[in-house]
Order: sequence, then structure tokens, then C-alpha cells
Amino acid sequence: MKKFVLIIISASVMVACNVGDLDFDNVEMQPITGVFSFPLGETTYIMRDLVTKQTGDSLNLQEDSTSLLTLFYFDTISYNTSNDFIQIDNIVQNGTVTAPASPAGTARTETIFTSFDLAYDPQSNEQLDSVFYETGDLSIETISALSGTLNYSYTIANTTNITTNNPVVLSGTINGPGTDTQTQSLINHKTKLTGGSNTFSVILDASIDLAATDNLIGNEQIMFTITYGNQTFNLIYGKFGQDTIQVGNQSIDIDFFSQAAREGITFGNPSMTFDFGNSFGVPVQLDFSGLSGDDGNGGNQVLLSGDIVRNPPTIVGSDVNSPAPNVPGETAQTTVEINPTNSNLRNLLASSPSRLVFDVQGVSNANDANQLNYLQPTSQISANIIMEIPMEIQLENLTESGTYGLGDGLDLDNVDSAFIRVVTINELPFSAVVDLEIQDADSMTLYTIADNQVMVAPFINVNGEVTDPNGVTADIPLNKEGVDALAVGSHILITLSLNTPESQTSRDIYVKVLADYTLTVKVGVGGKFNLDL
Repeated sequence: MKKFVLIIISASVMVACNVGDLDFDNVEMQPITGVFSFPLGETTYIMRDLVTKQTGDSLNLQEDSTSLLTLFYFDTISYNTSNDFIQIDNIVQNGTVTAPASPAGTARTETIFTSFDLAYDPQSNEQLDSVFYETGDLSIETISALSGTLNYSYTIANTTNITTNNPVVLSGTINGPGTDTQTQSLINHKTKLTGGSNTFSVILDASIDLAATDNLIGNEQIMFTITYGNQTFNLIYGKFGQDTIQVGNQSIDIDFFSQAAREGITFGNPSMTFDFGNSFGVPVQLDFSGLSGDDGNGGNQVLLSGDIVRNPPTIVGSDVNSPAPNVPGETAQTTVEINPTNSNLRNLLASSPSRLVFDVQGVSNANDANQLNYLQPTSQISANIIMEIPMEIQLENLTESGTYGLGDGLDLDNVDSAFIRVVTINELPFSAVVDLEIQDADSMTLYTIADNQVMVAPFINVNGEVTDPNGVTADIPLNKEGVDALAVGSHILITLSLNTPESQTSRDIYVKVLADYTLTVKVGVGGKFNLDL
């Protein structure tokens, strides 16, 4: 529309006169003046559609019975690394006994009866009470330096069959100096340690059958090596002490905030709820200080802070008396909520993070390092995470933009003055000022007008809801530079800066955004013309 054509027809003249009788050469034409306006475009925003487009894949959008929009994020975390609490490798212990002196002379039998207290130590010396085996082998290698025949029997009193409660007994015979190995499967067995000191006893009951010519001078030895090898466990009881564990370490992209110009929005009542289930017999104190929001690359990071960090909550452990071998223990439930009362969650989300990082650590037995614990292969800590963000918000210069085409430009040679008219029909609980830019096809700015009030917030009731829409017509005048820009411009860029109403008290105002709220923006060009025919 390079040429702006004004056609003015005077209906009264055309009706009253016979056109064939008119002599135009003798008619003196007077200048024609008037006001013109024509639309450039109209846009209607429906909050349901507007928010849905900006949530992305990570957030779900739901409406309650009042049509209040709420953003939800759902996820799970799971931790099942029992080795962080306790790790038991192969237990290898040695013992030595010296045979009594026995001069040659007649055939005879010497006896040895002695016991050994040996260590059954886990890797970090946690204090064990008892272990129940899923797999493993108990073996004893015996080396004899004696003449004659050694008949030996080892009783490992602390390791018993779960069904019969009988201790493990390993027996063998060595004829003359030599070596022998005996092995017992640990399946369906348990080891009960002595007095909480990680010790177990081995009783050696041996007889030495000597011929008349056999001689023992009193320095010959019997040596043994006992090995608990290839162990896996159904159940471990003990005092595991304090360890730092990684309960959860994952991140999510928040598309809602990664959209352009998401700055300036504060949510009144966001929350994160963690529903923990813990089947470890270990209480874990949570450290939320690593939970943060950032720009997706670690920049502009805002860490969670507040009482939830200063006074960390504890995930309760499963009842230590509940488990039995091969039967999982009960799962203890703990719910932890992070909200504006106990944290800076409101400010964290107000930083418009593109990513949330759930770096959640924990400390086991934080309040009592001597607490009795247990674990099983099936033990785990899991949590359902629900982030809930009701659209009860406060805006400070939140920007929304739109463009309106000018075709090939508007030639306003005969226009005395011009203005851009912005009409808003507003159900949103916000006011707005507008910045206008006339731009060329390459989006280079030719002319700018800033800070024009074009939208006034409707009446908001005590519940933060709009009862009636508000309409405003704003004419934004253009000077000569602006009129010239219209002639060569490609489009008008309109940027609305939205704000919630200022509080008349010290209480912050958070307004509700309902799904069916609409905002209609109409944009046109108008002015006064002077057409001299």
C-alpha cells in the first residue's frame, strides 16, 4: 500500500445535482479536511493458549475448578548404593599354634585345644552386629609342619546355619608335613560378631597321632588361614556411622523461563514436594544447599537457601527390627516440602532459570553416629518429586512483543498529523505501557516511541481475580520523523511491559491468572488530512 489513497465523496452533492449539468471548469473547489483511521491488525491472547505454548516438554499445565492455571513438574529420584554405607570385602585372617614337645619312644597321641579371636572388619571399620549371607564360601587352609598324622577340627562358633543354628565345623586330616583346605558354603548362614567389636572366634581341636619313632621338639607349628570369600549379603546389621551420600543428582530444562523476556515474573506460592520412601534401616539428613537454578550452562546461578538448608530435614529409616533374611524391610515414608515459608524458592524462580539442578546430598545417622542400622540388597531411597507453581503471580516489567505489518510502507504526503492508535480490551490483572518501534524489512529501527500507557488493570477483587474487563484507547502521536518512517517502514514492533497493580498496603499483591482470561490488542494508524483539489 505504497500510495495512501483518500477518496472523499459528498453524497448530498451527488444526489442533488444532475451530473450532466455540471460545468467543472467553473467550479471552485475548496480544500477538504478531515480525520482518517484504518486498522493494521488485531491480536487476541487467551491465557490458556499463551501459557501452553511456553511450558515446553518439561512442565505440565493444569486447571483447577476455578480455572486457575498451575504449572506442574513430575520426576523421581532413586538411590540404592549400599556400598556407600558399608562395604565388606574378603575377610582373610591367620592363626598359628605350636605343638607340644613329644620325644620319640612309644606310639602316642598328643592333643591341642585352643581358640582364636579374629577380626571381621568391613572396609571402613564400621561396627558390625551380624551379617546374613546370600552367597559366599568359608574356607580354611591348614599347613602342618608335624610328624605323624594331624586330625583337626575347626569350630567357627559365630557363623551358624540359619535353619539349625549349628555352627560351622571344618575338619580334615594331614599325614605328616603338608597342607589341606576345607570349604563350607555360606548360603543360608549368618555370622554374629562378638560384643560389637567385629570379632569372631575359631576353636581348634586337634589330635596328633605319633609313631614310636616320631619326635616333636616343641617348635613345630600348625598354621591356618581362614577366608570369608566371594560374599554377598541378604542382610547386614550394625552401626554404620556417618557417611555422605548422593541422594539425587539430575537436572531439568524449564522451557517456560527459557523463552525470551521471561524476566520479571514472581510466583506467590510455588512449592517442591519430595515424597521419600526409605527401606534402608538408616536415617538420612538431607542437604538441599546444592539445589539451584541457572541459565543452563551454570551461569546466573541461584542456590536454594533458607530454613530448609539451615535446619535440614531427615528421611526416617526403616524400622531396624522389621527385616528378616530374604524378606525386604518395610519402607518408611517421609514428605519434605520446599516453599516460600522455609526457603528462597520464590526468588530462585524469579531469576527465570532455564534449568533446575537437583543436587541433593545426605548424611547418614547425622544425629546419632552410634545408631543401630541395617541394609539389604533391595534397600533403596526413592522419591517422587512434584513441583507445583500456581499462576498466582506478581509482574514487574514483564515484556510481551508483537508485530503489525505496514505492507510496502504508508505514504502520508497529504497528512497534517498522524498517530498510532492502540486499543486494548483487557481481562488480565495487569497494567501495561508500550514501546513502539517502526522497523524496516531487516528489523532495523527507524523510529521509536517509549513508555506510553495503553493498558489499565481491571478491578481485582479480594481473591486476586478480575470481575470485568477494562477497555482503553490510546492515541500515540507521531512527529514528522515518525510519519516519514511509516512511508518506508515494513512493520511496527509493539512491546508491552506488564505490571501488577501497586499495593496500597505493605502486603505484596499476587494476582491469579485464569485460563480463560483474554487480552485483545488492536493497532491502527490515524491522523488529520488536508486535501487541496
